[in-house]
Amino acid sequence: MKTITSKIRSFNRFYTSHLDILSQHYLDSDYSLTEVRILYEISESENITAQKITEILNLDKGYVSRILKHFLKENIIVKVASQEDKRAINIELSNSGKELLNSLNLKVEKQIENQIEKLNFFEKENLLNSMLTVKDLLSQSKPVRSDISYRHEIKPGDIGYIIYLHGFIYGNESNFSSDFEKYVIKTFYNFLENYSPENDRIWIAEYNNKIVGCIAIQHQAETEAQLRWFLLDPSFRGLGIGKKLLTDAVDFCKDKKFKNVFLLTTSLQDKALQMYKMAGFELTESTEVKEWGKTFNEERYDLKLG
Repeated sequence: MKTITSKIRSFNRFYTSHLDILSQHYLDSDYSLTEVRILYEISESENITAQKITEILNLDKGYVSRILKHFLKENIIVKVASQEDKRAINIELSNSGKELLNSLNLKVEKQIENQIEKLNFFEKENLLNSMLTVKDLLSQSKPVRSDISYRHEIKPGDIGYIIYLHGFIYGNESNFSSDFEKYVIKTFYNFLENYSPENDRIWIAEYNNKIVGCIAIQHQAETEAQLRWFLLDPSFRGLGIGKKLLTDAVDFCKDKKFKNVFLLTTSLQDKALQMYKMAGFELTESTEVKEWGKTFNEERYDLKLG
C-alpha cells in the first residue's frame, strides 16, 4: 500500500505533467514558469520590491535579481521610486509587460477550459472543491467568517448531504452506530412530508459551495416548535457559525410568535449543550437510554418565549 508521502509525490508528478509546466518555455512563450509567476506577482501588487518577491515566492535573492535585470533589458518592467519610502524602489509592469501577461493569461484560461470542457457540472464542482481543500490544508490557512455564506432555501441534494454529515460526524465523534443514521432519515422524512414554508425553516452554512453547518425549526403545534439538526463540521468550529445559526433559529421562532421552543439531544453533546444553555434553554427531562450502540441520557431542553 502506498504511503501518504508516495501518494502526494505521485499526485505532484501527475499535476506538473498534466499542466505542462515542466518545459523550459511556459505556454510556448520565451519565458519560464518562474518568470511568468514573478510577472503575475508584480501585476497583483501596487507596491512590490525585489525583496518582497523573493519572500512571496521563496526564491533565491540573486536568482530573482537576474530575472529582474533581464526584464528591465526586455522593457517588461520599470523601476519606480516609492512614494512612501524614498529609499525603496518599487517594480511595476511596463505597457509591454502588461500586454505580455495579458496574452499569457488568455492562453492559460483557454488551456484550462480545454482541460475541463468534458467534465459535467458535478465533476467541475468536485474538482474545484478538491483544489481548494488542497490549498487550505497545505497552506494551513483557516477559513474566516467572511468565507462562510448562509441560506435557508432548500436545494436538491441538501437533505441527503446533511443526513450524511450526521452519520459521519456522530459516528466518529460519539461512536454512534449506523442505526443513528436511520433515525435521522426518518426525522427528515417527517419534516419534508409536513413541511410548511410559513412555519418551518432550515438554515444552511456553506464554505466553497459545500455545506458545513445547519439547523432547523419544525413547528409542532400552533404555539410550539422544535429545534432540530443543529450540526457543524468540526473543521469549522470556533468561527461563530454555530452561534449565528442558533441565533437565527431562535429569532425566527420569536417572529413567528411561538411561545415555546424545545429540542431533544443527548448528554454526550457537550459543545452543543453549552450553546443551548447560553441561549436560554433549560433542561426539562432526562432519561437514561441504550441506543445507537451507546448508553447515555436522552435530554429535552425548553426555551420559553412567551
